[in-house]
Amino acid sequence: MNRILSLLGLARRAGKTVLGFDATCAAVEKGRIQLVILAGDTAGHTRKKMERICRRYDVPFYYLANREELGRAIGKKAQVVLGLPAHGLTGLIMEELQAAGAAQRAPGEDDKK
Repeated sequence: MNRILSLLGLARRAGKTVLGFDATCAAVEKGRIQLVILAGDTAGHTRKKMERICRRYDVPFYYLANREELGRAIGKKAQVVLGLPAHGLTGLIMEELQAAGAAQRAPGEDDKK
């Protein structure tokens, strides 16, 4: 997970991130986002809305760390939602997430649907 967080920090410094729920949703709807990262401790309402938008626009999303760890990785106090546009780093981050077996559902979420 440290490698993924380091890559997210690099993407942030390169200006290749969209931060926050509203900005990420707008970018997903415009087709500008290739990957969404959510903090594992994202609030239920935010989580459901972001998942629904990602599924509607066929954008993969992953849960990673908690809001403080995710924020620290990108140089902020805390961060809940982070979008990544098509870029070389995004592909590398996706590969690392898949190799690490990152969850595409919130930690502790039941399989009830």
